[in-house]
Amino acid sequence: MPHPTAFTPKVAALILGARLVGTPLRVCVKAAGVPWSTFCGWLTTGRAYNAADEHKRNAKHHDLGEFAASIDKAGAQAEAVLYQRVLKATEKDGGLALKLLQWRADAPLRAARLDVERQRAQGTFVERHEIANATDDALLEEARALAAALSGSDPSAPH
Repeated sequence: MPHPTAFTPKVAALILGARLVGTPLRVCVKAAGVPWSTFCGWLTTGRAYNAADEHKRNAKHHDLGEFAASIDKAGAQAEAVLYQRVLKATEKDGGLALKLLQWRADAPLRAARLDVERQRAQGTFVERHEIANATDDALLEEARALAAALSGSDPSAPH
């Protein structure tokens, strides 16, 4: 496992330079020799610095704040260029235009799928059939078991 890399202006310039020409972020970070988790830590710290009230900011994170803002701006610029290229290409390719419209129409479905996957990962997602196919008695029993577990009166977990 690679060791964390120190944040330096040179490393920041390597990542930012690659990002400005549209290189995917993970590729930029890997090319600079920085572990992904280290980079994510830099962004988290920098974004937190930028979001904090000015009098609550830690001065030692100023460079990370500037870096995070630059990375976010570069990503937005690269995405804007990509959209311009795609839209221009749709002028000559009706099929591409149709695919782009379909992709945009499917955005809410993709967002819903992502939400479901996050809930599954957290263990909070309930399958519809688990509730829809249950009898009233089974649902009441489950509710009682949950209430008992929450009150601490029943050591058995709900099923």
